[in-house]
Amino acid sequence: MKLGAFGKAWTVGVVVLCALRAVVAWPVLLEYGINPWWFVVLDVGTAPTYGIGQAMSVKVLRDLETPARAALPWVLMVLISFLAPYLYVLRSAGHLPGYVKWGVVAWMAVFGAFGAVRIAREARAGAPEAVVG
Repeated sequence: MKLGAFGKAWTVGVVVLCALRAVVAWPVLLEYGINPWWFVVLDVGTAPTYGIGQAMSVKVLRDLETPARAALPWVLMVLISFLAPYLYVLRSAGHLPGYVKWGVVAWMAVFGAFGAVRIAREARAGAPEAVVG
């Protein structure tokens, strides 16, 4: 299976969003003793695998001839790509107050759920070409 035009556009959009998020987060990261360069490397570096993983998960799940378990490597790619930058923040922060730690965990939970819902919703939607074709 190949990544279609929409899947490629989705991946580029995810990379751009992560780059913008890193620029906005830079001063906050410095404030809490987190190396912003490593965050950028992780966040922007995992963005392509996140975008590709999401698009391919949907494509595989929509293909009626392919077993759903074939999407598992793509879903794992999404999960690892999503978690890596946030786990770095939680692990490397020198002095994060409790409310900030809980905020990062809440962010991970909310946006992780959004990603999972998106994959499930798109997989149940119309023809495969509509998402990644």
